[in-house]
Formats: sequence, C-alpha cells, structure tokens
Amino acid sequence: MGLLIVLTIGGILPVATFLTVPSAHGMVRFNSYLELQRFLLLESSCRYDYGTSSGWVLPETSRALPAALSTGYAASSADSAPVNAVPSHSETNNQVSGVDELDTVKSDGQYIYTVTNNTVAIVDAYPVNNAQLVSRLSVGNQSIDGIFVSGRRLSIVTEAPRNFYYGYASCGGPLIFAPSSQAGMVPQCMGCYNRWVPEQNTSVIVYDLTNHSGPTLQTTLTVNGTFVGSRRIGDMVYLVSSGPARYNDTLPAMVLNGQRTEIPVTQIYHSDVGDKAFSYTTVVALNMIQDNASPIVQSYLLGTSSTIYVSLTNIFLTQPVWDGSGETVIHRVSVMDSKINYEASGVVPGHALNQFSMDEDNGHFRVVTSNNGFSVSMATSVYVLDMSMKIIGALDGISPGETFHAARFMGDRAYLVTFKRTDPLFVIDLKDPAKPTLLGQLNVTGVSDYLQPYDGSHLIGIGKSAQNVAWENAALFMGLKISLFDVTDPHRPTDLSDFTIGERGTNSPALTDQKAVLFEKSLNLLVIPIEVWGQPPASVPYEGYYPYSQAISEGAYVFHVSPEHGIVLIGAISHFPNEVPVDQAVSAYYVMRSLYIGNVLYTISGAVVKMNSLVDLSPLGSVDLA
Repeated sequence: MGLLIVLTIGGILPVATFLTVPSAHGMVRFNSYLELQRFLLLESSCRYDYGTSSGWVLPETSRALPAALSTGYAASSADSAPVNAVPSHSETNNQVSGVDELDTVKSDGQYIYTVTNNTVAIVDAYPVNNAQLVSRLSVGNQSIDGIFVSGRRLSIVTEAPRNFYYGYASCGGPLIFAPSSQAGMVPQCMGCYNRWVPEQNTSVIVYDLTNHSGPTLQTTLTVNGTFVGSRRIGDMVYLVSSGPARYNDTLPAMVLNGQRTEIPVTQIYHSDVGDKAFSYTTVVALNMIQDNASPIVQSYLLGTSSTIYVSLTNIFLTQPVWDGSGETVIHRVSVMDSKINYEASGVVPGHALNQFSMDEDNGHFRVVTSNNGFSVSMATSVYVLDMSMKIIGALDGISPGETFHAARFMGDRAYLVTFKRTDPLFVIDLKDPAKPTLLGQLNVTGVSDYLQPYDGSHLIGIGKSAQNVAWENAALFMGLKISLFDVTDPHRPTDLSDFTIGERGTNSPALTDQKAVLFEKSLNLLVIPIEVWGQPPASVPYEGYYPYSQAISEGAYVFHVSPEHGIVLIGAISHFPNEVPVDQAVSAYYVMRSLYIGNVLYTISGAVVKMNSLVDLSPLGSVDLA
C-alpha cells in the first residue's frame, strides 16, 4: 500500500491510518465515502494530480448516504408452480447441473424463445403442425446478451450505453480534446488512454408469459456497468456487472422500475489488491417469478473483473492482477437462501482460461491456470483451495512450453488439453485435494478446445485437426475435429474415434461456446453448427503453399456417438437457400443453436426455425423469423 501524508495541527498523519485494512486479499466494507476516495488515490498505480497548488485534492469529509437497499425477499408467489406436462426436451448445455446459463435460445417444451435481430421471438413450436411465430419483444436501443425462462416468466438481459464522459478507462495519459477546465488532470504514469469512454449499464427485463401472444412487462432492473456474467438458480437470476470507479464521482446505483437507488458506500467492499485502475463489480439477485420482488445487491471495488464460475451455492469472481506478478485473485460470494454474502478471497499463480478452468466439489474449489510465458517458461498448473480460498494442494508445471486449450472437471478427476505440435490430454487425480496427481497422458494430432462429458468414462473433444510443420517446430490448424476419448483406465487414456471435416478455415461456435452444443446421452445424439471450408467447385488453382479454400457449406451437423460405433455423421441441416452462397455477409442463415422436443429436432438461425425428424432428419416444416 502507498502512503499519503496529511498535515495536521498536531503534526503529520498517514492517511493509511484512516483506512480499514483487510487481511491478505480478503475484502472489508468501506466506513465512509472519504475512505473510498482515499483508497482510489492510494491503491491505483496511476496517481492522479488534479493540478492544484497543493497537489492531492481529497473529497469533502462528509457525504449524505442514501437509504440502504433491500436485504431480503417477500415470500415466493404461486407463479413458481410448474406448468402443464410437456414432452421430453433438451435444455441449455450448462456447465453445472441446476445452474442455468444465459443463452440466446431457450425452450420450455412447447415454445421456443430465440434472440433474432436484437429482438426476442416467441415461437409456438410443438406440435409441429401448429408451429408459428406468436409474438416478438423489442428492447429499443439496447443490445440483448441473452435470456432466461422459468415457469411463466421470461427474463431478458441487455446492455445499453447511457452517456459519454471525459475520463480514464485505465491507467493512461491525458484526454485529447478535453475541456480546458480539465487540462491539469495529468496522471503521474503514462499508458493507454481513451478520448471518449462510453459508460454502460446492464438490465434485467422480466415479462409475464401467461399470454404468449402478448407478454406483459413486470420488472425492469438496471445496474451500472458492462455485462460480466449471469446465471439462474431456481427462480433467482444473478447478474454480475462491472463499471469504472473514478475519483470524486458518483457511487454505483441501480434503477428498479424507474426508481433510482445509489448503493451505500458502507455496502461496498474492497481488498488490499492494487491495480492499474479500479472498477465496481456489482452482484445483484432478482426473483424473476415473484411479483414486486426487491433485488439484493452487493458491490466490490476491484481491478478487472474477468470470468465467473457459479455453483449452486457460490459465485466465484476472478480478478487478474496486471502488476507483473501474473496472479489471479479469486473472491467467493455465497448465494444461498436467496441472499448474497461475501465470504473469502484468495490468490493463485497464473490466469484462468475460461469458466471450465474452475470447479467446486465437496467443499473445495479447483482451478487450472497458465502463465503468460514472458518471464518464465509457459506451463499449466492445477490448484485446490478450501472454502476460505487458501491453497491446500497444487500440481505445478504441467506440459512446459505448451499452450493451455481446454479443461473439464468430472468428480474427482480433471482433464486438461495443452498444445504445441500435438494434443496431450492429461488425466489428473483429485481424490486427495492436498495431492493432485498426474495419472495419464494421451498424445494425438490436433487439439481439443472444448471437452464434453459423454459419461463417467468417456469424453467428447471438439477442436481442430493440425498439420505438423517440423521446420517451424509448430503445427498448422486445419479442419474441424471431433474425438471420442476413453478414460476408463486413467493411466492409459485412448482415442476411440475421430471425425474430421473441412480444410483450413473450417470453424464452429462450439469451439468457444458450449451452449452451441446439443448433446443427449440417452439418444447418443450430438449436434453442432459447423462452417465448412474447402475447394469451391470452380475455383482457380492456387500456386501458394496451401490450397485456396473458402466457405462452401454451413449448418447443423448431426452425429451418432457411442463407444461401440464411434462418431458417425447422420446428416446436416442447412438454412441457406440454394441460391444464396455461404458468406458471413448473410449471417442470418448461420445455424447457431439446436434443440429437440419429443421426436423433433429444431435448428435455429437468425432467419428461421427448421424442424426435422430425429429418426431420419426428414423435413417437417419451418417458421420464418424475419
């Protein structure tokens, strides 16, 4: 912590004396607005000089605090009762069972709700002979991040710029073209800067679906900051946003149905982690079923809020520290019993890749990180923390020199994928949390970017095939590759089956978004959207090192997957009309999601919902979304 000296009548006094000092990386609440402002001045690596003769300018010592926000909920309403029985149907491919992830397509077994052209289209989808578009919801100039559906309620999560201000998005130089009144606001360290910084807000908009042809608006909740993540657990929607924390500025706030409430400074937490700049990370919970629900909110003054992991009882916030240490601070926030409570913080070396790098199991938090390889050799490590966020076990230095691509935790095992010229699949034993152990390793060509559990002893890998370029000690990614791995013997994992399609450039949203994957073990069904690149029929020969290729097809590719028969392509469903070439310029025809209801497979693009038989993929109809 830096030290600021204040001159008093009796002598000098360090400002740190006034600050509530947390334990190592733990978080405590501010006692006053003055304490928050001093924290911003002391802990940021950019110290701002506002051009006065005395240097530092502290805020006024008093500030009226707004009324506290709600800390509880009224009793749940009867709306949470289940709707009429519906046929078997798929749900979002969530990481954690019981924790629903925000997505652009949802289904309740009769209706399909899909985000298209920045609206939410509601399709009466089952049975297929009555399929039709029944209504469409618009959110104006906001951008839709995704939706949740629970019972008779639909929640839409949106983002929208609120206004523009002169300020610093991070550590940086003075603003170009800033008003003359701000000319003296020059940081003491130089770096990146922004002339105009858009200030955004994030909203949860809840509609009642009693009448699907005319949904009615129930609740609108808006909080400061950009969208970080959101989950639904039961009837509760949890939203995480992050907005800039600026010296001598307003506190984060929320607006519920038009009524604005500023978050009291005494409800804002902070830790001892310094950073280039700070932001308010806000966690808010809203009961989407209950009428007139009062949201619960907590705000944390952190550096950069990154990937979140959510279990049934906790939200884990990750905060990469960009001070050269290459560490990540992890904050645990409990969400049990419809309450939000900060619990603990800890730190691990390296940075997490994505949400699948993290997992909670039997009172332990497991995380896979990799370093950047700038000051030390690039490597991947596994850490096990207890619920007080203290490291109790570690396996360091896995696959030195290789890039970390994928992870999946399954009970007391973790499966990791790294890559340089081949794809090592590592099997890690986590039965003893204090002693993570490497059990086995499988080297195959290509790489898996996403690992989908098939059952307790098999994994599906979705990634890229690769060509070895020996003279560069590297590999060149080529087409899309799907693999079925057998990990029954963790010491000797095997590759049971592979399917490769397309040439260099072939891609799929499933590589980076598991919600694009439809997998149903009981049907041995795997469906993923793929854009296939290859030689066009009338292409001109290309004399370069690699053959000329372009997008030649796109659609939902349907596979039968089993240990007995491997990966078998059943067929593909395209939304492109015959006369329209595959091109991102007409992205409305790109299939982004698929689901099933009963014995019908639905594929969804921005333009249409297509319906095909799950038995033989024969067409059953379509619904135009335009």
